[in-house]
Amino acid sequence: MSLENREARSLKDDVKSDLAKGAAWFNDLELAGYHTVNGGKILCVFDKYDAAFAARDSGRSTDKGAVVMAGLQSDLYLLFIRADEYGGTPRIGQEITVDCRKFFIREFVDYEGVFEITLKAGAAR
Repeated sequence: MSLENREARSLKDDVKSDLAKGAAWFNDLELAGYHTVNGGKILCVFDKYDAAFAARDSGRSTDKGAVVMAGLQSDLYLLFIRADEYGGTPRIGQEITVDCRKFFIREFVDYEGVFEITLKAGAAR
């Protein structure tokens, strides 16, 4: 096939196609797993907000490269879920249940059809 005959596709197009198929980004043999989110069993990534995430968010380090862990809260979790499976747009402070535990949305980002939702366990603040 010559280059002139190939359909131009962007990475964004490929991501949307993969999300629609559910194949590449959420794989239950790797990071994703089935969790009950607001009453529905959904393939998503649900994990404790830990030092790896804190390092990404803070971007600060000491002279020896150790991550500065100022103010890390142990009751934070991250949920990566397909936007079409969430059912609406997350709102800061909104209550959400994951595996029968109550959380409140602290932050959320839409990455072209994948929501990254930061959750706080317990009462909203």
